[in-house]
Amino acid sequence: MKRLKIGVASLLLLSCGSVNAEMKSKNLGQGWRALVNQSDPFDTSKVEIVQITKGAFTFRCRELNMEAPSYGYESLSFRANLKYIVDDNNPVDKSGGYSTYLGGSDLVTDSRYYHFSLTSADIAAFKKGNSAKVAGKYSKTGWFTKSLNLVGFTTAYSQMCK
Repeated sequence: MKRLKIGVASLLLLSCGSVNAEMKSKNLGQGWRALVNQSDPFDTSKVEIVQITKGAFTFRCRELNMEAPSYGYESLSFRANLKYIVDDNNPVDKSGGYSTYLGGSDLVTDSRYYHFSLTSADIAAFKKGNSAKVAGKYSKTGWFTKSLNLVGFTTAYSQMCK
């Protein structure tokens, strides 16, 4: 009877075993980090980059997110005005949002993000530049501004958005 129980337990373990393809963080160099998803459950070398981050900035293909101060757990999403400037070029006005999660999601979190969609011209400007400043405003309280060193952006963004 004891052998039967051990055999059944072993069979259950073998039949219930699974391959775990996880999301992981990957260093891309020059201050850039990537969140990667294993695209093949049996080959850990095959990954897709979901998003890249540096400092307070998170990029997804065609989307920029800038972390802002937080004031507690909430669920919110507002329209916001944004601007960015790359190096000494003219400022670019963008329409976007301010929310409790990346990309305008209103998930309940203690985080806050300004976000906007990136056009081909925006992406080209970031790839050519050395530094950028991004500003966001969702109310009459004033502009919130952060700076980003763009060294390594071209390589990191190109790996993500092939």
